Amino acid sequence: MSFRPARLLRLGLPAALVASSLVVLTGSSGSAAQPKPYYPKFNGHRSAAAEFEPNTVVVKFKPKATSSARKAAVSKHGATAEDPVAANVVKLKSDVPAPDLLKKLKADPAVELASLNYKRYMSATPNDDYYATDQRSSLSTVRVPEAWDLTKSTGNQIVAVLDTGVDAGHPDLVGHLVPGYNAVSSTRPNPVDDNGHGTMTLGIIAAGANNGIGVAGVGWNVKAMPVKVLDSNGAGYDADIAEGIDWAVAHGAKVINMSLGGPGDNAVLHDAVKRAYAKGVVVVVAAGNDGNDVVQYPAAYPEAIAVGATNAGGALTSFSSYGDWVDVAAPGWNLLSTGSRALTPPEYEPYWYCTGTSCSAPVVTGIAALVKNKWPTLTAAQVAQRLKVLARDAGPRGIDPYFGHGIVDAYAALGGRWTTDFPMNPPDGNDEPSRAVHLTTSSSLTQISTEGEVDWYKWTATTADKLVVSAKGSEFNCIYSSNFGPQIDVYDGNLRSLAHASAPYPTTPVDPDTGCQEPDFPTATVKVPMTGSVIYIAVRNANGSRDTRRYSLSVQPTTSVDAASGTDYPVQDVQPAGSSSTAAVTAHPSVTFARDVEGVSASTVRLVNGKTGSTVGATVAYDAASRKAVITPTVPLLDATAYRIVVNGVREAGGAALAPYSSVFSTADVAPRAVGSFDGSGLYLAANLSWKVPAMSDLDQVIVRRNVGSRAPTISTGTLVYAGTGSAVKDTGLAQSTTYTYGAWVKDRAGKVSPIAATQLLGMKSGIRLTSTLVSYGGAVTVRGSTLRIDNVAYAGLPVNVYVRPKTSSKFTLLAALKTSSTGTVSVTHKPLVSSVYMLTFPGNGDLMGTRTPDVTVQVRPTISAVLSPSSIRLGGTTAFSGYVAPAHYGHPVYLQQYGNKVWRSIASVKLSTSGKYAFGIRPAVRGQIAYRVFFPGDADHAPVYTVNKILTIS
Repeated sequence: MSFRPARLLRLGLPAALVASSLVVLTGSSGSAAQPKPYYPKFNGHRSAAAEFEPNTVVVKFKPKATSSARKAAVSKHGATAEDPVAANVVKLKSDVPAPDLLKKLKADPAVELASLNYKRYMSATPNDDYYATDQRSSLSTVRVPEAWDLTKSTGNQIVAVLDTGVDAGHPDLVGHLVPGYNAVSSTRPNPVDDNGHGTMTLGIIAAGANNGIGVAGVGWNVKAMPVKVLDSNGAGYDADIAEGIDWAVAHGAKVINMSLGGPGDNAVLHDAVKRAYAKGVVVVVAAGNDGNDVVQYPAAYPEAIAVGATNAGGALTSFSSYGDWVDVAAPGWNLLSTGSRALTPPEYEPYWYCTGTSCSAPVVTGIAALVKNKWPTLTAAQVAQRLKVLARDAGPRGIDPYFGHGIVDAYAALGGRWTTDFPMNPPDGNDEPSRAVHLTTSSSLTQISTEGEVDWYKWTATTADKLVVSAKGSEFNCIYSSNFGPQIDVYDGNLRSLAHASAPYPTTPVDPDTGCQEPDFPTATVKVPMTGSVIYIAVRNANGSRDTRRYSLSVQPTTSVDAASGTDYPVQDVQPAGSSSTAAVTAHPSVTFARDVEGVSASTVRLVNGKTGSTVGATVAYDAASRKAVITPTVPLLDATAYRIVVNGVREAGGAALAPYSSVFSTADVAPRAVGSFDGSGLYLAANLSWKVPAMSDLDQVIVRRNVGSRAPTISTGTLVYAGTGSAVKDTGLAQSTTYTYGAWVKDRAGKVSPIAATQLLGMKSGIRLTSTLVSYGGAVTVRGSTLRIDNVAYAGLPVNVYVRPKTSSKFTLLAALKTSSTGTVSVTHKPLVSSVYMLTFPGNGDLMGTRTPDVTVQVRPTISAVLSPSSIRLGGTTAFSGYVAPAHYGHPVYLQQYGNKVWRSIASVKLSTSGKYAFGIRPAVRGQIAYRVFFPGDADHAPVYTVNKILTIS
């Protein structure tokens, strides 16, 4: 009989209001359910990046620094002290950016410590009565409290809970429900919970957070839609479930939780799930509580997110169903939630402990709703992918049948920074027959320390021809989240199966206080023939979980044997060893088969990435004499990465199919390789930097820093330019005529740092001058410029652009695109029509910084002609002073000026005609000679100008 663990909540079966499946809290029992103290309300929002006051640095001066030295340090760096300099902590403010001020202060001899003035936030801690005592540890496993610092709303993302209904009047759910539906009964439209299971699962998602009572739902502030698809016994049919899915989708549900399931694929149910999925609805389903690998539906449908259950420490529970169809895991052991008031005895409060994958699925549902609200345009597939890719690895490294992609990480899923994976217990070294522990006595004590682990033993020390092999577990009790159910397989020397057995399900009486069966010590026993000189024994936990409590294994003579059973084992050895974490990136994994085989190829013996499941490019060579297949990857493996060796499709010699096989190992975590192709391109006051991130699976960030001058920075010195996971950055705010040297490093999640990759951009300087700053209209000016390295080295052929703009405009246009001479000079001649401004730029290149000259201005004065005719007149006669201005300035005044008493004074004015002409009539009142001229006062486009002086003789 297959071993089956204690069931605390059966999916698709009664939610069982018995002590074995829930614990109710009383407000008068003196227990943890007594009214809790009121917790102050905390609200906060934490940025994913560190925040600091932009122009402030906090310093601690050295104790021996004098008051004058402290004041000198403050003034020297252009700062002001907001606190007395004698204080332990002094806040300094300045006009420069805080990181620049910090760098200067750290180098000051009077300063002991200096730091940016970082901003801190309160962590989001709800004030619900039972949060701190009964919820925090489990929700912290999936980093929900940190996620609440990023968001506390599911917005309009309605969450439908397809279950046994809800107690709609529960005080912790009031205000968090939208109208629901009863798919079980057409005569009772309201989804009233007559079982209790639905109120529990819905409360995990939607119980009001921070309302001062009860518990906090994962979604903090959720609109939940109760849809009753299960009856009072906790059972329901696929037709009702499919109807409930369609109704929920039609009425606006964006996320669906189904804490239900069972074996048996139903195409109609699957079609309903696919319809919801096609409309962007995220479907989350409990994986099941059978504690075995029997496929559960609807969890196994690819459109659904199947959720396994762990305890608060991240260990798989022994009841959680497992298989390749499990996507993620979440806590599902003793989660406190809302309970139906009608089904709660009057002396108790309506809060029940929930245990089962029924309870882990709502945790994921609440997180999915938060993600969907933050990014409403994400498809159901994208939400699922985000939850899976950002999950924290647990158990065997990479994707595995127990945790799927890992334990969900709410904070990372909502954009927060990653954290470490859950640790894996080290391998015990007897993972395959080649490393089997040689039993020399009749008993051995050991443990199953990792989910899915197999312990191998070899027995040779006997003359008996029949043996009884027994594996006995520690105390089996449902008060433990994980229990050991021994399963043993015995093989002959060629690893042909002799016998298979699992410990029977405990049948001891039920303890009325705990609802658990009385403690038992399950034992699996087989009787086998000693067919050769050696037998192999494999011990597993039938439910796949780990148990740090020890089990015992014994081998004794017997007089009879069991009928042969089980499956032949395919492999004698695998390298690297299973669950090892020190494989070299240059490793060539290998599989040594237990017997002669055929059909070995790159398609039947594969290496796959343990995290992504993608096949690694490789060739496979098989040596029939040694039965060894060697996998040679086409490129080196990634460091700190899980890989899985997969054997499927190989045949026994003679044609019988060999049992499928897989083994996981991880490469050693070594320092990352340097970034590739690190290069810079100089600009004016900026630089573009780019690089190639080396292939790796544990990238934390690429760090780029810079130094002024030719010395490369270190990982902790210089100015930080970039820290992130991208491959390019634009560094702005740089100075002209300055050389910059950049360094780039790769840091992995273990804190290891790559060698430096460096690049340098040399500082350049440019000059500009004009042959004249004043020219007449129609005249030319020559613009001469130079572009040199700051140490006066010239480069021939550099592209230099000369720009010009009217003095009255702010927009430059390109005048000429030139190349520097061997001396670094350029020149261009230009005839400006109006007063103009010139400047010269060198845009920079892959080695040199860009430059820009100051603006230089040339004034353009108009051409103005003058004719005095006649130049001699008699007293009382008249003459004319006429001419034109080019370019014409229609309507612009010009002034006739007369010289006398050593000064010029204006005596008349006229406006220029459309052609720029003017004319003055002159009738002098005295005899003699008088000097005249015409003055054009200038405007925004042109400079002032005078005509030549004209002498009029009056006789």
